[in-house]
Order: sequence, then structure tokens, then C-alpha cells
Amino acid sequence: MRRRPARKLQTQTTDPVSAALARARRARRKGHDRHEFHALREACAIGEYDATLWTMLGAACLRQERWEEAVSALKHALWLRERAGEEKRAVVTRKLLGFAGREAPMHRVAA
Repeated sequence: MRRRPARKLQTQTTDPVSAALARARRARRKGHDRHEFHALREACAIGEYDATLWTMLGAACLRQERWEEAVSALKHALWLRERAGEEKRAVVTRKLLGFAGREAPMHRVAA
């Protein structure tokens, strides 16, 4: 009987932000809002200067009606957008911030 050559285990090298985003997307697809929220918070803690992450966290908070956390996340995202000169994206973030400030139901905000 011939022996097979030893194979190396192939591990995927992903950065922690990508891994947290993948977990958040998987949780949202399954309808686990709390898990999505925690994964996005982890991603924001690692990539604190990424406005997209903060906007995603703010939208997740809006869906869960966590108004104060949504306002905080969206304000940070807006600050990052304005600092980077992304005016069109800043306009969208301001609209989301307006919904969070009025505590509007999330079904009125694009999911």
C-alpha cells in the first residue's frame, strides 16, 4: 500500500475586519440581528477610520431601534466622510442621521 504525501493545511489569511464583516453578513442573512450588531462593532473597533463600517453599524442600529447608538455611529461616519471629501456619501449619511434623530421606523429607510 502506497502512502500519500503529506498535504499542507491551507489556511486563508484574512484580515480581522473582513472576517468580522463576513460574520455580520452571515448573521444578517440568517436574521440574527444581535450577532450582526456585535460583529459590526468589532469591525468598527478594528477599522475605526472606515466610514463604510460606521455607516453599516448605524444602519444595523436603526433596524434594531437602537437610536442613540445609531446616532453616535452615523455622526462618526459623517465626520469621516466630510474629512475625506466624500460629499455625495455624506449627504446619504446625513439622511440616515435624520431618520435616527427622529426615531423613524426602519421600514421607511432603505435596508
